[in-house]
Amino acid sequence: MKLSRRKFITNTSLFSGAALMPVTSCAQRDTIQAGLPDYLKLDKILGQPVFKKELFPEPVILASVEVLVKESNCMYRVRSKDGDEGISAGHPFIACSSYPMVPRNLAPHFEGKDARDLDQLIFNAVEGNVKRQGIPLNVHVAGIEFAILDLMGNRANKPAGQLIGDLLRTEVPIYLGHHYSNLRKLEPEKSLALMQKDAEDTSARAIKLRAGLGDNLASNKDNAPGRTEKLIRMAREKFGDDMVLMIDGNGSYSVKEAIRIGKILEEYNYDFYEEPIPWDWYEEQKTVERALNIKMAGGEEEFGIHAFRYLIGNEVFQVLQPDLFYFGGMVRTMQVARMVESSGLSITPHISGNGFGFLYMLQMVSVCPAAYTYHEFKLFDTKDANGDNIPIESKTGPFVSNDGVIKVPMGSGLGVNVDPDYLKTHTVFRG
Repeated sequence: MKLSRRKFITNTSLFSGAALMPVTSCAQRDTIQAGLPDYLKLDKILGQPVFKKELFPEPVILASVEVLVKESNCMYRVRSKDGDEGISAGHPFIACSSYPMVPRNLAPHFEGKDARDLDQLIFNAVEGNVKRQGIPLNVHVAGIEFAILDLMGNRANKPAGQLIGDLLRTEVPIYLGHHYSNLRKLEPEKSLALMQKDAEDTSARAIKLRAGLGDNLASNKDNAPGRTEKLIRMAREKFGDDMVLMIDGNGSYSVKEAIRIGKILEEYNYDFYEEPIPWDWYEEQKTVERALNIKMAGGEEEFGIHAFRYLIGNEVFQVLQPDLFYFGGMVRTMQVARMVESSGLSITPHISGNGFGFLYMLQMVSVCPAAYTYHEFKLFDTKDANGDNIPIESKTGPFVSNDGVIKVPMGSGLGVNVDPDYLKTHTVFRG
């Protein structure tokens, strides 16, 4: 097969590796010759600190970690012993199913501890709950972490992102990643008309569409025969050659069908192809990646650092997409970003719509090494899990998209104040 520039770079940079654990120089040379990934390099990166403890000369002891509940909605509040407070909004549709874990299984990993040790606290909270690991746990780890970053950012008078990395960008170019149900269920003419309106309102220069049924079962099904092929073609015709287009399969396809759709995407010059194969079919996804020249994207559903270590080391994807909630927060996402950078790949953190998703994304991307050109945006919607707006006040001005670019909020912490009266409508869940 003729090699594209992407494939050439892959094949010349991937095989610089070593073994999983420290070995003798002779054994290391053997693994390099065998073409194994450089896991030693990635492990060294994972051992580096993330949270900037040096910004805080004195301990910041966490007095309480609370989840505030109202029907299906969860908010998080952390307080220090000397009276500082941080607030964050929970995941808009998963947190409600597992919030009893906060007081029972997570708060003990943080309460009475020094918030400056955030890296270790996050590690302990995730790895110390080995029998409970997964997305339902991680969304609460992330919620607690976001609230701690809000508290510590307010204390240091710095944006949350700058507590875990150096400021690399003050503006974030976006891709529209919403309308996923409409893009799959409505006829392409109708769904693309909805997306066009939002593209005009935001001046977005990139759009992500949806392929297949999105069932993560490799069913090779569509809501109507040929709908995906029609959507691919019509989107390019409607938005023109200057619009950056990508598409998400959400695990719709088998290897053979994923490759067939991928060839069509290449024909219409799509930018990346996201998770055509069920998310944990690693070997099958690598087979698809080898067969295509389009960039492959994925990692949204991953909740373990070891999985990203494998995906990056073996270049299963060229664009990594850890979800800021599902993966357990910004500290862990920064670890992925550093591994990505060392491997010559790219990262664009995944977010869920509603709540504070866009805030978390902006803070993360502002300091994210190896950031991809565009980042997921699902509109400035702060609706909580009950469909109510979370009333916030920006510390640095209104949130707007100008020419498809959003300014990173430079106020302290998460950059917003939450209306205290809204929080009073919630009840602290104590287990």
